[in-house]
Amino acid sequence: LTDGVMTMKKKAIVAGHICLDITPVFPENSGVNHSAPDTARAADIGQILKPGKLIQMGRADVHTGGAVANTGLAMGILGADVTLRAKLGNDAFGTMISGLLEGYQVHQEMLVAEQESTSYSVIVAPPGIDRIFLHNPGANATFCSADVPDELLKGAALLHFGYPPLMEKMYENDGAQLEDLFC
Repeated sequence: LTDGVMTMKKKAIVAGHICLDITPVFPENSGVNHSAPDTARAADIGQILKPGKLIQMGRADVHTGGAVANTGLAMGILGADVTLRAKLGNDAFGTMISGLLEGYQVHQEMLVAEQESTSYSVIVAPPGIDRIFLHNPGANATFCSADVPDELLKGAALLHFGYPPLMEKMYENDGAQLEDLFC
């Protein structure tokens, strides 16, 4: 209620790319010189990531990634009425993503693709060195315009669709699926 007038939140749909981000943390004894200047650390990457070498790592940071999680959860935290729409595999990573999303005040409209894997990224990020992404597009590769039905869009004031360049069905055939979605 604002100045005696009832206001209604506008509905937003955030659809597209979602993944599980797994970032192993380099501990102090990993061979990375944490105190060296960035230029010195960058020069050591070839010695750190060397074939056949075992690197003792610390914990792994595990969280959701991709436009659906990044943009959608941020909008939800800021108070928007958000519905998330993405495609997961019927696997442990898909279950993890669903569990991580449950703690937020957003609506989940996830599709589960029985024969596909959930997208994930392993992010290698030694201190002072730009990140390296090992990415599996998983079920994002088959996400298409039909995965965002008109009924879901009804009453929405905003559709945010993220990362079409990482979603094969959305860019193949000169982007026909992406064009269909936006039409």
